[in-house]
Order: sequence, then structure tokens, then C-alpha cells
Amino acid sequence: MVAGALTVLLAIALGLLVFPAMEGQESARAQGTVSFDIDPEITGNSANTLGAVENCYAVACPSVECSWDGSSSFDGVSDYVIDVVVSGDTQALNNYYASLNYDEAKVHVAEPDTDTLIKMPWAFDLSEELPDSDGIFAAGAIYLMGESGTAGNGTIVRVGLDIGASGVVLFSLEAAPLTAYVSAATFPDSHPLTLDVGRLAINDACPGAVGGIAELPDVSGSSGRNNVAIAGLAAAVLVALAAGGWYARRWWVR
Repeated sequence: MVAGALTVLLAIALGLLVFPAMEGQESARAQGTVSFDIDPEITGNSANTLGAVENCYAVACPSVECSWDGSSSFDGVSDYVIDVVVSGDTQALNNYYASLNYDEAKVHVAEPDTDTLIKMPWAFDLSEELPDSDGIFAAGAIYLMGESGTAGNGTIVRVGLDIGASGVVLFSLEAAPLTAYVSAATFPDSHPLTLDVGRLAINDACPGAVGGIAELPDVSGSSGRNNVAIAGLAAAVLVALAAGGWYARRWWVR
């Protein structure tokens, strides 16, 4: 974590050298609002498709990990996947940030099923190291060489959950600027945002729900994070163009 913080601070310092060259450039403002939502059941979701976004979804977790007596423990490996999804996305994005709040007593964020680059292949990954167990997972990515991400409504962060206890988990997103969506039309500013919440009921029922509990899907075959984004590392010194201030603040408030 210390090494990561130092890398960010270096990026900020070098990125500041680029800001004067951008002074006087007026960014066009997109009119559309981008909505961030939490989908606890990812069927039909991809970088540019959305299935039905559930407000709450109930799953049965293996008892060895999710016992009612409190004896369960986390193993640092993801057991289930939820999505942070966006809609109203008419522009190919340049960078994004999403600070996801969760109940760390019940779930952690873990590999191999977390994918923070699903909508931004080959981007520079600004996300926190995994596993994350402090109740806030900060994900983010930025293109450094003029590329752009996948346009259209869809998943922006796929979050692998290491489940360690039963109960209903509420997922929410921090307000701007800790959550942001930046396209070429708004760079370096974010689109206007709306934020929604989602719930995962582990060995439990969704509030107000009637019916059974779905079996926990097998996520072991998913590809996980796309680490080929290392190809962009040579340009990493420019990260602070739009992201350095956010990410440094996120590190130092922890």
C-alpha cells in the first residue's frame, strides 16, 4: 500500500507539469446524466449491455464460509460477483472513478473475479490493491494516450466478493468527486451523476421479498482482472491529468 501511495504521488507531481499546456482549453459539456447503479445479479451484463438490474438478490452461500454462528472466515478469494453498472452513457469514456461502500463484516472485495477494466481495456488501472477489506473499494482507470473506452450502457466495474458471513449487504457509492465518469465531451470534468444502491441477501431474504434463495453461481471460470493494461505503464506519469487529486485524497483519508 505504501508503494502504491508513492506511485500516485509521483504521478501527481509529474502530471502537474502538463496542466499549463491545457489552460485555456474549454471542454464541451455533454448534456446527458450518467447513472451509476449496483446490480447484484449480473446476467446479461457486459461492457455495453445491461440485463435486468436487480434492487436486491438472494443467494445461498456455502455454509463453510457463511455460517450463522459467526465462525466463518474470509479466505481472500472471490465467491460471487456483482456489477457496478452505468446507463445514459452515450460517449466513449476517458476515465472513471467508483468508490464502493460495503459491509466489511460480511464481504470483502477479492480476486480473481474483480475486473476494473471491463469497459476500458488497456487503460491504466488506478484501483486499490486486492483483497480489500476496509469497507470502501476505490476503483478507477484512465486512458493516457488518447484512447477511449467502450460506449453504451453496461458494466463499469465487476466486483468479486469474498463472502464471509450471512445477512443482507447494502452496496452504495460515494458521492462526486469520489465517483465520476469522464468522457471526451466533458474532459477533464465528470458528467452529472445519479447514484443508486443495491443489496445482496446472503443466506437471507431480500427485504419485502417472497420466494426462495438462488444457489450461489460458480464464478471460478471467469477471467478476472485484465493485467495486460501494463502496456500503458510507460505513460503512467500522466495519470494526474484528471485522476491524481482524487486518488491521492482517497489514499490519505483511509
